[in-house]
Amino acid sequence: MHRICFALVSVVTLSACSVDRAQPGSIADVVQASAHGLEVEATPEDQAREEVLAMPTDFDITLEQDRFAWERARFFLENYSTDGVEHGNPVVKVVGTRRGLGSPPTASSYSYEVFKDFYAGGYRYSVRCVPGPQGESRQAMLNAGNFARFIRDGKLEVSLLPRTQG
Repeated sequence: MHRICFALVSVVTLSACSVDRAQPGSIADVVQASAHGLEVEATPEDQAREEVLAMPTDFDITLEQDRFAWERARFFLENYSTDGVEHGNPVVKVVGTRRGLGSPPTASSYSYEVFKDFYAGGYRYSVRCVPGPQGESRQAMLNAGNFARFIRDGKLEVSLLPRTQG
């Protein structure tokens, strides 16, 4: 009787979840939840990763919000793009009417940059992250989405940023 109750509780618990894939090595993977038609809940970090990766790296900002967005871009570059070196000064870039900020020279794993172009209703922002010799392209895509989301919405997933070596 106890085995039946345990099995029933396990099935109900697993079926109450909402994503259809199990991470390798997870409990859902071990009990083969997908093979039995059970749904598996994504972790909060997985959900955040998906949201960040879906974030467009080209977006519009109104004139009213531009000052805040630009300050967030500067803050990110000063605090999160320096490979463990405390506070770096972003590189200011001006190309014609385009204004930009780039990673401080101390950054080596990933190089970030953001440009803004004026249009009648505000600015069009473009964000990039390029992996350096120690970086990975998948992480660079995640970094660009995270940086863009922080500039646009003020939301930053610090746990998804690359770990510094050292």
